[in-house]
Amino acid sequence: MNDPLISLLERLVIAQESTAQSMSQVADRLDLLIQAMGEDEPEDPDAQPLTYMDGTPCR
Repeated sequence: MNDPLISLLERLVIAQESTAQSMSQVADRLDLLIQAMGEDEPEDPDAQPLTYMDGTPCR
C-alpha cells in the first residue's frame, strides 16, 4: 500500500476508537440516568398497599 492510504486508514482507526469511547461514555451515563429515574419514581397513590401501617404484609 502507499503511504497516503496507510495514513488515511490510521486516521480512520483513531476516529473510530474515539467514537467508540464516546459512545461507551454515553451508554454509561444513560444507564445511570435510567437507574436514577427508577429510584425517584413516586408510588402510584391509587395502587393497593402492599403492607398495613404496622408493616405486616397485606393478603
